[in-house]
Amino acid sequence: MKQNYGNPPVYIHENGQQTARNSSLEDRSRIKYVQGHIQALLEAVRNGSNARGYFIWSFLDSLELLGGYESSFGLYYMDLDDPDLKRQPKLSAHWYSQFLKSKNLTSLDGFLESLSHGYHSQ
Repeated sequence: MKQNYGNPPVYIHENGQQTARNSSLEDRSRIKYVQGHIQALLEAVRNGSNARGYFIWSFLDSLELLGGYESSFGLYYMDLDDPDLKRQPKLSAHWYSQFLKSKNLTSLDGFLESLSHGYHSQ
């Protein structure tokens, strides 16, 4: 983008990993996916990219246009069988929250280690 198009402002949005609905609240692959994309974005910014924003997809599991309720992109699981639509944070929600608060790309292993030592509040 920088070399071919004059380094325009770039906003990355709707970036997320699709998993099967009800697969697990322990979505370690989503953490690795998001962490990898944020790391690549950071490297691009350090190399002069005019990237100005990154937006994860999605905060909550939702109705997807092509996949209906069969797929999951959310950091929070939504129980569609519960009349109150109870929401539960997935492991990725905790990781992303820690990343936003600390501005540190903690590795998945480092994050899990901090959980085991009680350094992370839920």
